[in-house]
Amino acid sequence: MARSLIFAYFLSLTTLFAVVALGRGLLLGVDGPTAFFYRSILGLLFLPAAVLFIRGGNRSSGSLRKVLAYGLSFTTAFLGFGSLVAAILVLTGSAKPG
Repeated sequence: MARSLIFAYFLSLTTLFAVVALGRGLLLGVDGPTAFFYRSILGLLFLPAAVLFIRGGNRSSGSLRKVLAYGLSFTTAFLGFGSLVAAILVLTGSAKPG
C-alpha cells in the first residue's frame, strides 16, 4: 500500500472523529456557533486528504484499492469543499450558525 494512501486514511479518520466530537459538544467551553466554525475549519483538512487519496490511488497496484481510493477522494473532496463554503459564509457574515 502506498505511503500517501496510509496517511490519507489517517488524516481523514482523525478529522472525521474531531468533527464528530465537536458536533457532539465534547468540548465543554465551546458554544454552538463557535463549534460550527471550528468544525468548518477542521473540515478543510479533508481537501489535502483528497489529494493524498488520488496520489495513493495512482501508486497502488490493486484494482479494488484504486477504486476505493478514488471513491474516497471524491467523498473527502466533497466534504472539504462543503466545509470551505461554510467557513467562507460564516467569515463574511452571510450565514449565521446556530
